[in-house]
Amino acid sequence: MSVQGQKSTEGRVWSTQHHRIHPSADTILHHNQGMDNMSFGTDGSDPLGVNGTANGLSSDGKRKAPQDPDKVIAVLGSGDYGRAISRRMVNSGVTVYIGSRDPNRSKIKNLVRQTGAVLAAQEVALAAAKMVVVAVGRDHYDYLPITNLRGKILIDVSNNTERRRGPHYRSNAEYLQGLVPEAKVVKGFNVLSAYALENGGLQGSKEVFLASDHIDAKAKVSDLVRMMGFHPVDWGSLQASRDIEDVPLHLMPSWKRPVAVVFGVFLFLWLLALFSFQICPNIASGEWTEKWSHIAMKNFNRVLAITAIWILSFCYIPGLIASYIQLWRGTKYSRFPKWLDDWLKMRKQLGLLMLGLASLHACISVAYVTPQTTSWVYEDPVKVQAQVIVDENTTTTDTITIYNDEFNWRGELFLTMGAIAMCLTIVLGISSLPSVTATLSWREFTFIQSKLGWVALICAAAHDIFLAWQFMFLYWGCFRTLPIGPQYALYPPFIAVIMKIPLLLPPVDNYLQKIRKGYERGSQYEVRKSEVA
Repeated sequence: MSVQGQKSTEGRVWSTQHHRIHPSADTILHHNQGMDNMSFGTDGSDPLGVNGTANGLSSDGKRKAPQDPDKVIAVLGSGDYGRAISRRMVNSGVTVYIGSRDPNRSKIKNLVRQTGAVLAAQEVALAAAKMVVVAVGRDHYDYLPITNLRGKILIDVSNNTERRRGPHYRSNAEYLQGLVPEAKVVKGFNVLSAYALENGGLQGSKEVFLASDHIDAKAKVSDLVRMMGFHPVDWGSLQASRDIEDVPLHLMPSWKRPVAVVFGVFLFLWLLALFSFQICPNIASGEWTEKWSHIAMKNFNRVLAITAIWILSFCYIPGLIASYIQLWRGTKYSRFPKWLDDWLKMRKQLGLLMLGLASLHACISVAYVTPQTTSWVYEDPVKVQAQVIVDENTTTTDTITIYNDEFNWRGELFLTMGAIAMCLTIVLGISSLPSVTATLSWREFTFIQSKLGWVALICAAAHDIFLAWQFMFLYWGCFRTLPIGPQYALYPPFIAVIMKIPLLLPPVDNYLQKIRKGYERGSQYEVRKSEVA
C-alpha cells in the first residue's frame, strides 16, 4: 500500500480502490442486436460498405452514421482471450471486428455472437480498423497477414510460459515489431486474464502496463485502456515489454515479504513456546517426559493467538512512525525511509494474514477451552468424596472433582472481548475487498480501517489480559527468567497504544492534520506571513 501525501498514513491499513464501468444504452443495444450474418455488422448491414450503396447509404436507402475510426478495433484471434477482450471493448462502446482464418465455422460463429463483435476474415477485419489487438501466441506470428498490418497500431497481449533471457533475447512485442517494422507495436493487457476482462477486473489488478517506442500510439492505447475501465501505467520503451511479459509469471510478488515476516514471527514465537513449556520444565525435572504431547495443539494455538495480535499491531505501528516523521520534518512532501515505505505498503497483506491466523485460533479454541484446560475462567468446581470399588473385596475412598461449565465474570469478559475482536477483524478484511471498498466513501473507509481497527486491537489485548491477568506480574516462566505467552503477547499492542496517545492530544492532532493538508514548516509562505505579522 503506497503512501499518499494528502491522506493519512495512519488510518489506512488495508486499502484498495475499485471503479465500475456501466455500458451505455447504445452499447447495450449494439450488444443485443441480431448477428445472423456473422460476416456483416450487428444490424445486418455490411460494415465495410461492400454490399451497400455509395455516399454512405445502406442497401435499404437509409443514410448510415459514419463510424468513428478511433473506435473501430480489429482483434486477431477468436480464442478465449480474444473473445473476452472483444466483449469488454464492445461493452465500452467500441466497434470490434474479430478476424479469423476460417470465419465460416459454425462453432466460432456461435462463440463470437455472444461477444457482440463482428466475425470476419482477417483481411476484411484489418481493412476496417487502424488499431489491432494481436490475441495469438508468438508461435503464430509468422502466419499473420503481415502486409495488412503495416501502418497499424498493434497491441501485443501475449505472454510467455517461462522466463526467457539471453544475449539475443527479444520479447514477444519486440519480435512482432521486427516482423512488421512499419507498424507501431504497443505492449499491453497481458497482465489481465480473460476472467478479469469479463468480470470488470474485480478479481485482479486494474492496472494495465504499457510499453512502446511510439508515443502517439501509446497515448491512443492509454485512452482505450481508460475507456475499458482500467488504469494505464507507462513503463517506457518497447524494451520494457520484457519485464511486462514476466509479470504474470511472478507468484504473488506482493505477498512474499508479508508471508516471510509472518512466518518469521510465528517461528520465533513457536521456538520460544517450545523452550518455555517443554524444554525448561524437562530440564528442571530431569525426566524429559513432560508436556511433549502439547506441541501439536496447545503450543500451536497459543502461538497462533500471539502471532495474530502482534501482526495486528504491526499494521498500525508503521502509520504511527510515519506520523511522527511528518511532525519532525514539518512537511508531508518528503519521502519516508525505504524500510518504512515497504512496511506501509504491505499492511494490507499483513492484515489479511492476521485474519487467517485469528480465525484458525478461534476454531481451535472452540474445542480447546474447557473447564479442565482453563479452569480459572469457569466457576469453581465441586469436590466430592466417593467410595470406589477396586475389586470384590477391596474399596477405597477418592476425591472426585466435578467441573462447572459456567463461566465466571472473568471468563465472560475473556470470551466477549475475543468475540468482538474476531468480529471486527472480519469487518476489516471484508471492507478491504475491491467490490466493498467501491461502495464506501473515504470517511467510511477510514472509520472502519482506523477507528474500528484500533478497537479490535484493544479488545484483542483485553481478551489476553482477562485470560491470564493473575500471571502478568506474579509469574515468570523458564527458571523465572523469561516472560510467559500472555505477557509478551501484549508488548507490540502496548507500544502501539503508547505511540498513539500523544497523537490524540488536540494540539498535536491539529498540527498533524495541518501538515497533511499541505502546510510546510519554514516555507516561504510562512516566512512572509511572519514578516507581515
